[in-house]
Amino acid sequence: MDKETQRIDLRQEQFNMKELLQSLVETTTDAISIRDMQGSILFVNSAFEKIYGWTYQDLLNDPYCLVPEDLINETKEIFHEVKYEGKNITGYETVRQRKNGQIVLVGLTASPIRDREGTIVGTSVIARDITDRKMAEEALVTSEAKYRILVENTSDVICQHDVQMNNLFVSPSIEHHLGYTPDEFLQTNSFELIHPDDVKIVQDLRYLLSANPQNVQMEIRIRHKNGSWVYWESRCVPIMSENKEVDSFLFVSRNITERKQSEEALRKSEEQYRFIAEHTADFISVIDKNGHVLYSSPSHLKKLGTSQIIIGNIHPEDASLVCERFSTMLQFHIPITCEYRYKLENEKWIYLESKGMPFFSSDSERQYFINVTRNITERKQNEELLRRTEKLSVIGELAASIAHEIRNPLTSLKGFIQYLRPTLSDGVIYTDIMLAELDRINFIVSELLVLAKPQTLNVKRILLHPLIESVVKFLESEANLTNITINTIFSHIPIAINGEENLVKQVFINILKNSLDAITANGEISIETTCLHETHVLIRFTDNGCGISQELLPRLGEPFYTTKEKGTGLGLLVSNKIMKDHKGTITISSEINKGTIVEIMLPISK
Repeated sequence: MDKETQRIDLRQEQFNMKELLQSLVETTTDAISIRDMQGSILFVNSAFEKIYGWTYQDLLNDPYCLVPEDLINETKEIFHEVKYEGKNITGYETVRQRKNGQIVLVGLTASPIRDREGTIVGTSVIARDITDRKMAEEALVTSEAKYRILVENTSDVICQHDVQMNNLFVSPSIEHHLGYTPDEFLQTNSFELIHPDDVKIVQDLRYLLSANPQNVQMEIRIRHKNGSWVYWESRCVPIMSENKEVDSFLFVSRNITERKQSEEALRKSEEQYRFIAEHTADFISVIDKNGHVLYSSPSHLKKLGTSQIIIGNIHPEDASLVCERFSTMLQFHIPITCEYRYKLENEKWIYLESKGMPFFSSDSERQYFINVTRNITERKQNEELLRRTEKLSVIGELAASIAHEIRNPLTSLKGFIQYLRPTLSDGVIYTDIMLAELDRINFIVSELLVLAKPQTLNVKRILLHPLIESVVKFLESEANLTNITINTIFSHIPIAINGEENLVKQVFINILKNSLDAITANGEISIETTCLHETHVLIRFTDNGCGISQELLPRLGEPFYTTKEKGTGLGLLVSNKIMKDHKGTITISSEINKGTIVEIMLPISK
């Protein structure tokens, strides 16, 4: 190849390079400008005008039109080093002013331009708009500062661990909750502080998140610096690397020890009150304002035979009072108490006392009522017994004061009537009536004396069956007059009791005479004895007489109350007292036109 050809090729290559450089300068997004040694503008590319808005002609007229006035001297000094010392400036960040007055952040790279001999003949400046980047950096700094303040001041504890659960970062709040300074905590092994029973939870969590990254929540116990255990509620967030693998774990933890202690105290309290509610003899129920039973203690089923109190089982005479009291509670939100009679599944009536109290739920929106009901039948019976005892006391005082005064004139009257009887041949029938009535008065006075003062019992061992047979034989003639049969069904073993024979016999006579009086004719009376647990004997008198209504049964045994035309109302009263002195009981059940059953329970003689 000759020299001419080489020269032409070189010129062509230079031309191609010039075209390439020209294309690069015009297509770059960076602003490029060239100045001579006097600072006059020689060249600007199209990106320059696009970024700044200033044209080449504008720069000819004012070379520093794009530099804010307060930065002109600083700019001249910097470019002085480039022009006269040949320094290259890279990454110099400053501000420039667009033609519309808007300030733009730019990063400048300035270099000297040299001729073939290496002499500096000008400067080139490449400017890049860094406004968006600087705003992003500023936003990042602001955000970082904000989150740093949050991390450093939050009461929650923020920890970062690597995939092996080594501590990488912990917020200062760790010292408040666990007693460790951040530096002390970072030097510990995570698993050493976790409760042994909870270590597996964390290990399983780590394997789970490594295989399937997700946000999870857990509760574990962490050892305090003082050795105590702190309940920790943690939310774990896996932090992913650029290759989509778990790089570390971020834990946001909260101290829930107080909450756990409160929950445990509440649980124990609830267990305690539930135990009380489920084992008390009282009937406890919780009812909403619509009358729906939300809770009913097991005692309902055990004692009443039903899972709750049934309104229909309340005695008709008491139902209106119960409804009125509970309506008052609903309307005025005040506690109420009411007593009423309630029928059991076996048709037996008992006395109940209900105490109702309104209360609200924790959100103060839902209203409930707690109803505590107690069986007060025994209390009612004791009150009735006390009332009868008071009556007996009054009767006793009265009897004691007048019995002897009555007996003395009775003795005189009876003696003189018996003396005059033979002389009154025409009036014998009248004297007999008078003597019979005097005997009746004497009998009443004798019974009053039994009530008047405590009797000294001549207790001895008595064979029960012979005693009953003697009573039957004594009244057999009276029974035969009205065709009444008296049957005895005795236990197959002899039974003995301890007591005063005459008094026990008096009780049997009173009961048997009542049965005879209740049967008009052709009746039947049975007397049956049964041993109970080898400690007591049950003596049951059964007749098929006229019976007694359920309304009158409770009044039996009241002083001077009787259902018989010629009764005194003292026989059963005296019988009850005798049985009480012998540590026994009398129970009466009856039904109209079907008959009466009297059961006597006495202790067996050992």
